[in-house]
Amino acid sequence: MTRTLKDEIAAIIAAEGPLPVSRYMALALGHPTLGYYITRDPLGATGDFITAPEISQMFGELVGLWAVAQWQAVGAPERFHLVELGPGR
Repeated sequence: MTRTLKDEIAAIIAAEGPLPVSRYMALALGHPTLGYYITRDPLGATGDFITAPEISQMFGELVGLWAVAQWQAVGAPERFHLVELGPGR
């Protein structure tokens, strides 16, 4: 029998009780063998969505301009960390 993600989540709930939404989503999206992002590529023409950076370089340029404006708005501190999470591909 092929185990599905539904079977996996049901087994976890049976063993441990109710899941918080955060854990459910982590399993649904990132399960090591059955998760959405593991079993398919969600980006691009054959996927579910296209991220703005893949459509045009301009998105990144606008984000960069916004980041500079925010840095200046807080007094242009010498030490500044700009961290990008989820940059598309």
